[in-house]
Amino acid sequence: MKNTSDNLSIAKQFNNQTSATESIVGAADYLSWLRNTTKTIRQVREARQQSDESDLEELERQLIQRLFDINCWDLFRKGLMEQVDESGYVINRHYWQQLNAELIYAANLQHEMLDKKANHEDLFSTYADLYHEINGKRNFEFMSQEIQFLHDTFQLNFATAKILSLGCGTGVMEEYILNTYQVNRDNLLGIDASEGMIREASKRINAKVQNIMDIESKENQWDICLAIGAVLQYLPQPLLEKAIKLIAQIIKPSSYFAGDFITPDHPSRAYPNVLHSEQVFLLRTPLIIEQEHNLFQQTQLVNVSKLQGEFRVTYEGEHIRYLPSLCKLRYIFKKYFDRVNFFDAMTLASLDAEDDTSPSSRYLVVAQKGNF
Repeated sequence: MKNTSDNLSIAKQFNNQTSATESIVGAADYLSWLRNTTKTIRQVREARQQSDESDLEELERQLIQRLFDINCWDLFRKGLMEQVDESGYVINRHYWQQLNAELIYAANLQHEMLDKKANHEDLFSTYADLYHEINGKRNFEFMSQEIQFLHDTFQLNFATAKILSLGCGTGVMEEYILNTYQVNRDNLLGIDASEGMIREASKRINAKVQNIMDIESKENQWDICLAIGAVLQYLPQPLLEKAIKLIAQIIKPSSYFAGDFITPDHPSRAYPNVLHSEQVFLLRTPLIIEQEHNLFQQTQLVNVSKLQGEFRVTYEGEHIRYLPSLCKLRYIFKKYFDRVNFFDAMTLASLDAEDDTSPSSRYLVVAQKGNF
């Protein structure tokens, strides 16, 4: 095994061989280049623990800067797109695991270098800045379709209604409602537990940081309550029914709740590993897990971007979503609402009571309170 001085010598030679740009352009593939660079950084960090050489800190800084040279973008993009199919599903699982592990290490290095203070209470704190670029635009089509369906099929008068949107995210759908149906801005409120999401949403709508379970339980307050984007499934499993009961309390008689959900088979059928725009790549690694006889989707998220001309890697942690069966969710909603309808979220075809899943693996629930 090489000793510390040998490792340090190799690291210095690696750093001095070529400029950062030359090393990137000349690399055979991004993953190999990334692994070699992070390996060298680890060697320098080990040496720093055992040596008082004054130039080690500067050497480490230079090597970390190499990881985020803007010239990395094309090499990263080319290497990644060779490993996923046209739908964004990864082809080579071994490659995928190695890439994510190295990117997470790199993300932590960049986080340290930029002296960012992680907000461990808000898993969406950095994700929010990129969400609109990827998911916001991608999801807008089906979200607007759902809203149009609600308006036409259930004759919901958005223009005069008081509307509460749960888990509003960046406010894209809510802004669409305001503009399309001439809703008074003061009659629509978006809430989200993420400060990062509300920071973005507030550019478009009235929005505030609030957990769904902290909503004031004043009865008969809202005409329409929305939960679009499977937001209720981010709640801990024991809280889902409590949230549905609370929603039934805060909407007026004859008023509606509408929200979409994902099916337990969604992670395997309709959850591509890679989503991207021209400037942002979102890498998603989903896993179905079981806890206390309930199913959950646990997803590891990594963002790679070049917004504002900077190469950034951010690790967004692991996000958990509860995956109740359609049968279980139908049972819960019927406990608190008088009329409940299920539709496939994409085709908007009605789903029968005995259905186990939906064609798109995402479904829309429309529930109406009593006293019609």
